[in-house]
Amino acid sequence: MQTGMKLNLTRTIRSSKTGLILPREGTLVSVTENLGRTLLLVEFENGHSECLFENEVEFQSNTPSHCGQGLREVVHN
Repeated sequence: MQTGMKLNLTRTIRSSKTGLILPREGTLVSVTENLGRTLLLVEFENGHSECLFENEVEFQSNTPSHCGQGLREVVHN
């Protein structure tokens, strides 16, 4: 995983900070491991950022497959 990668949320997620539903698309800012879990800091279009688990996101298909190790990629036909 590399910073700057575009991603989509796999489900509807409510922000723990604002209580609002998060936008569907975001950009990876950083990756952190904590207690054996991978946490992704994701920034959204409105400048808001949230920490998400890797199973809550999928990388867009224009992302090289080696960057999304362990994560699903979205393929748009």
